[in-house]
Amino acid sequence: MANSTFSGPVRSQNGFQSVSISPTTGAVTTTATFGPDIVVTGNVTADSGTAPVAGGMASFLTSSTAGLGIYVGSGLPTIAAAQGSLYIRTDGSSTSTRLYVNTTGSTTWTNVTTAA
Repeated sequence: MANSTFSGPVRSQNGFQSVSISPTTGAVTTTATFGPDIVVTGNVTADSGTAPVAGGMASFLTSSTAGLGIYVGSGLPTIAAAQGSLYIRTDGSSTSTRLYVNTTGSTTWTNVTTAA
């Protein structure tokens, strides 16, 4: 199959699929479906080209609640996020500085004590 290059937006009314084809059997396997929901078989890599920043940055946002998701960064979290969001600290060095949860929305984060 040939590759296609587009210079403008690509649109589909019924979604897109990413597939792999076995070189030995020719079997077609759907590896990802992009539609109202994104379904992926295998690993998902998001924003891997950006280094975490001090205070935090969004890594994965989910649901219709604005700002709800998983954040990563170095140092204490200062980023505003929805209540229930998680912050993974890349330079955390103890059981109480590795993970935080946003407890009230905005910039209020509480550390979660983890096992050693």
